[in-house]
Amino acid sequence: MMPVLGEFPLVPIHVQDSEAIWDLNWQRTWARNMLRHFLNSETVLDLMTEQSRYFHLPLGNLPPDATLFATDLFYARHLVKHNFLLWCSPTERPDLGGREADDNRLLTEFEESSSVVTNNPDCYSTFCVELDIDGLAVNTLLQSHHVNDIEGTSSCVAFDTIPQASLEEIVGGQSAVLPTYDETALVSGAFKVLRAMVNAWLRDVTLYKNVIADFQILHFYRWLRSPNALLYDPALRRSLHNLMKKLFIQLVAEFKRLGSVIVYANFNKIIICTKKKTIEDAIGYVEFVVQSIRNKELFHSIEISYQQCWEYLVWLDPPTIVMNWNLVEYLPNVGGCRDNFKAVIAGYISAVYLHLKETGIQVTPARVRRVLSLDSSVNDEVMHIRRNMLRLINIGEFNELAEWRDPCISFVLPEVICKACNHCRDIDLCKDNHRAIENDWLVCPPYFINSLFDLTNIETLARKIPVWQCPLCRTSYDNSEIEYLLLDTVQRKAMAYTLQDVQCKKCLQIKLENMSEYCSCAGEFQCLVSRSDLEIHLRTFYKIAQYFKMPLLLEIVEWAIDLNPSFATGKET
Repeated sequence: MMPVLGEFPLVPIHVQDSEAIWDLNWQRTWARNMLRHFLNSETVLDLMTEQSRYFHLPLGNLPPDATLFATDLFYARHLVKHNFLLWCSPTERPDLGGREADDNRLLTEFEESSSVVTNNPDCYSTFCVELDIDGLAVNTLLQSHHVNDIEGTSSCVAFDTIPQASLEEIVGGQSAVLPTYDETALVSGAFKVLRAMVNAWLRDVTLYKNVIADFQILHFYRWLRSPNALLYDPALRRSLHNLMKKLFIQLVAEFKRLGSVIVYANFNKIIICTKKKTIEDAIGYVEFVVQSIRNKELFHSIEISYQQCWEYLVWLDPPTIVMNWNLVEYLPNVGGCRDNFKAVIAGYISAVYLHLKETGIQVTPARVRRVLSLDSSVNDEVMHIRRNMLRLINIGEFNELAEWRDPCISFVLPEVICKACNHCRDIDLCKDNHRAIENDWLVCPPYFINSLFDLTNIETLARKIPVWQCPLCRTSYDNSEIEYLLLDTVQRKAMAYTLQDVQCKKCLQIKLENMSEYCSCAGEFQCLVSRSDLEIHLRTFYKIAQYFKMPLLLEIVEWAIDLNPSFATGKET
């Protein structure tokens, strides 16, 4: 309308409302949100001004995800200062001058070995406490030079360090040549620059109490994992993740050294059995353990906080917390079967709890069976009941049908980060209990619905889709983003299956020669990743795509199954 307005500087304010807020009164909702964002614009501009000052970036150049972009910016400045060439790329492959196009290992699966989980199903009759772990990635990066010392090696002579060339070699044009498969050593220089960048942020937080720098530290691991980052490098991510595993193992060992029993542990939380019979003693013990761990330099930057505790805990796996038994969903809902199951388990736990409270006798925990048989003190009785029940259905005690098998398929998507509260957690897409149902408009959004529509049947225009939610802020994860992560997982698994090695069935040695049909020990060769494993994963993705309404994932999996006739039966199982 007025071309002269295009000459004025423009500072966009990036706001995004949830699609769930739109309904039939979209005009009123739109007007209310517009006024709310306008009245809040001064506060948003003040925050953007502070960010642009710290980022040394023009105010109008701030993108919607300013934190992610700023990390790219800071890292690029540090890399240029240390004479590095930037590998900026809009894709998940870093720009390495063309070499990345031939390196398909960048597309192989990494998530399979990414999570370190300790799970000890059992019956715990003393107080158990759940601890939240935060800041593991930043702490590992800052203490990375000490991790090798823990293993008994020096960081100067470790295998993940590039050998330094002497002055004579540099003058003569010689330099250390590393094999292309040694990713950790190839990115060791960039890894040191990354640590220097985080150290600079930490110094700003410590000396100047800079809130923006603290925010950058909080979102550092999200940047490292995000393929949308311009300087995303899978090798950097793998290097840090390997160090995180080593540090996490040391953290769990420190808990055990201080007398704790590990019930469950992963990168995000640890559940410990305190062996204390009163809540006061349990909390005092936890505070002592946490303070002792924080006093060690190796774990100084890890935040450990306790959330909840249980006086009597029957533990099977994470979905069983607070009587959320996942296997209940696979019982027939006839004659109150599910309710009776919950009543039996709850009644048993309550009876044991009252008995312990009255007599003070401690129940000795033992090996896992399932549910009631988790408690070894009633193992004989449970085995007697099991034997009688098998006799009623004419199944032998040692029959394969009598063995326990988890009826629910499972796939854990590691380290999913909530955009609202930045909480990072592993999600078992099939068993996770933090779920909700939301509307998804099939035909058009409510604000495009004409008055000619029959508003009595307006619900037919929307479908109900299940979504996962953050357990802290109850914000729903974006199903489309999880679908893209699963598509990436399917691609990586297929590439890993194609590029895998073969090993001898007899001596288990990896095949070295390309043309040999048998191993030197006369053994036959077999694949490291079996065809049945790939089939199970495809079936799992098929069920997830069906239930959570992921059409693109469903199409890709169906295409992969159709190309493999032996997988076709998995579509109906």
